[in-house]
Amino acid sequence: MDEENRTVKIAELRAQIERATYDVDVEAVADAFVSRMLAVHGALRRADVRALLGDAALAKLRTA
Repeated sequence: MDEENRTVKIAELRAQIERATYDVDVEAVADAFVSRMLAVHGALRRADVRALLGDAALAKLRTA
């Protein structure tokens, strides 16, 4: 998903929340969003290490 699509999706979600007839726990939504972004970042970082150095290097980093 490219940056423009992400921006559109976030704008769509924001509009849905604004139209909602129920209360939204903003802190819970923010926590979930940040947790997801950190998980994705970690997964991408592990994939980068694996691609650059191989599985052995990733395994060594995990045990360090």
